[in-house]
Amino acid sequence: MSVTFTYTARTKSGERVAGRMRAGDRVAALATLRERHLVPSELVAAAGSPPFGALHRAKIGERLAFFRAYAALEEAGVDFSTSLELLTAQAASPRFREALRSVRAAVERGGEKLHAAMGRRPDEFGDLEIAMVAAGEESGNRAEAFDRLAGFLERDHKLHKRLRGALFYPALVIVVALIVSAYLLIVVVPQFAELFRQFGTAPSVAMRVLLGVAHLASNPAVIALGAVLFAIAGFGALRSLSSRSGALAFDRLRLRVPLLGEALRKSIVARTLRVLATLMQSGISQVRALDVAAPVAGSPLYTGALCAARDAIASGTCASLEEALSSSALFEPIALGFVRVGSRAGNIPQMLVKIAEYYEDDVETLLTAIPAFVQTVVTLALGFIIGTILYVVYVPLSTLAGSIH
Repeated sequence: MSVTFTYTARTKSGERVAGRMRAGDRVAALATLRERHLVPSELVAAAGSPPFGALHRAKIGERLAFFRAYAALEEAGVDFSTSLELLTAQAASPRFREALRSVRAAVERGGEKLHAAMGRRPDEFGDLEIAMVAAGEESGNRAEAFDRLAGFLERDHKLHKRLRGALFYPALVIVVALIVSAYLLIVVVPQFAELFRQFGTAPSVAMRVLLGVAHLASNPAVIALGAVLFAIAGFGALRSLSSRSGALAFDRLRLRVPLLGEALRKSIVARTLRVLATLMQSGISQVRALDVAAPVAGSPLYTGALCAARDAIASGTCASLEEALSSSALFEPIALGFVRVGSRAGNIPQMLVKIAEYYEDDVETLLTAIPAFVQTVVTLALGFIIGTILYVVYVPLSTLAGSIH
């Protein structure tokens, strides 16, 4: 689970600085401050930290365009000041434009490294992005780091967009089914009941039950009570999700949903492994790569597993990445097998990319099956509801027709 921390620290020159940052836990936050050459005097978790990452970060499309364009400008030999000036001018949102101005000023006037300047803007730049830029600056190949980062963000954005698109149609079908069912129950059934009353035909027991439900559903007091209870439940759910135990419980629940849970789990694993591969390809150590990947995993369960793996490798409890990841039981044997093969061959990042591609292909297959599965289930449920209502109406209607004849 990614947590937002506020900190007060001093630079090497003794200057006092303050800011906000995200990290998987307090240990990761301290490690990030040390990497930025800051000595913290205060580090506290901000109240109300969102459980699944920052909610107000610049849109991924805007950040992707920035990293891709900067890589192209750097490769073309354009100096930093001109590059930032051009990219600031084309920024779509005022907030991101102001962030780029702040970064440029910190680098040109304050003499900071680019990654340190970006670190001062945690609402616009994530831990992964800052770590990648830091690796590029250390290796002297900032353009390559930006290009790799843009490639990762592009693939990750496409996967998330595909997931949202696959869920939109089933959600629409469910909403339409609920509206149709409510219309039949609240409008159609009472009309037939009134018809039977006028002809002196007693409604059946099932009809009386449906009429009772329809009366409750259309009662203003019941509607108001339902709205209040819904608001209370929503507030309680948000409060629960803001706690670690609540976020973990919700994460376990969503990962157990048929088909959808499997697609989410595989997309999380693919994202995590691709993050690790992208960082390690840039020369970042396994411990630091796990440290950065933890808060951007998008799952409290996997964030905890990555933090545990990081601590196990850093302390020497586990000698390899495979051993550290296997202790959580969240990673399948095939993923661990790829890591083991990569470790023996000395090309772990390449193997991580391959297994990430394997999981992404699986996610695509699942996302194709989910809409058809949900549509079938909803259609059957809607057919059952309509069939029940028709049956309840048809029995007294047949009695009424017989009495007329």
